[in-house]
Amino acid sequence: MILWGRASSVNVQKVLWALEELGLAFDHRIVGGKYGGLDTPEFAALVPMARVPVLEDGDIALWESHSILRYLAKKTGLLSVTTHADMWMEFGSTTLQPPFIGLFWQRVRMTPDQQDSAILAGHLKALTKGLAALNTGLSDGRSFVAGSDFSMADIVLGSLFYRMTDLYPDILGPFPHVADWHATISARPGYQRWIVTSYDELKVRP
Repeated sequence: MILWGRASSVNVQKVLWALEELGLAFDHRIVGGKYGGLDTPEFAALVPMARVPVLEDGDIALWESHSILRYLAKKTGLLSVTTHADMWMEFGSTTLQPPFIGLFWQRVRMTPDQQDSAILAGHLKALTKGLAALNTGLSDGRSFVAGSDFSMADIVLGSLFYRMTDLYPDILGPFPHVADWHATISARPGYQRWIVTSYDELKVRP
């Protein structure tokens, strides 16, 4: 297997974490962002979109991180994507990740004079609403997002939380079930190796 993408991309991090959980060997080719490489003929021949991650497995080339995760689950028979797991993965795509990315861009990818306090407040409100929904989902005492077993849904949602809590250390205070879940998943080796990483290369300097 070959994984194309820079490790500072949260969507690439999801796949890196999944590969770690599944114990799969792979060749990591660092492309995208400041590393370039997305406009090379070799990469362009793989997929129609010049973005990462891309997973190459023999004659199969897959893009979109959640599609890759579903493929890996089906291929290995591990971390299966149940109906509930799939639902929470889509919740990550539609509800949790968009405001997180908005906040991240404002706080990290823009200089202070470029940031818009109203836009920041809107993203923070939407993210808080998403965390409240996740907190409700976890309030039945389940250990993981989709039930009693760790799943791809935990990877999809959990990959956002290191940067989220780094930028907003108190954000999980009102959401004790989310905080407990995050404490559990953040202890996993894959989280520590691939999610708890510096994002300095993404910061825009004033």
